[in-house]
Amino acid sequence: MMRWATPRTALSVLLLLATVLAVYNVYGDNAGVVKTAEALACGNSPCVRLLRAERTPVKQSFTFQTSLSPPRTREVSCERAYLLVGDFACNSP
Repeated sequence: MMRWATPRTALSVLLLLATVLAVYNVYGDNAGVVKTAEALACGNSPCVRLLRAERTPVKQSFTFQTSLSPPRTREVSCERAYLLVGDFACNSP
């Protein structure tokens, strides 16, 4: 009789799930994260523009131009609550 949940099978399923979550974190819809980051960077007024967006499986980083004259920018970093899952929390160093 074959057992389904061998350690090798369990590890394979875990790694496949982690891969799917990582791909989703990089290529999934992140409009809500961008909106949260922009609100943190510029407050109630809209930012001038988004200069840089970087997405990895574990975090997202943004650079917003906050004013034209003098030109100012603000960095915002957003990370999930847990390694690959959970809500994003943004902070500005």
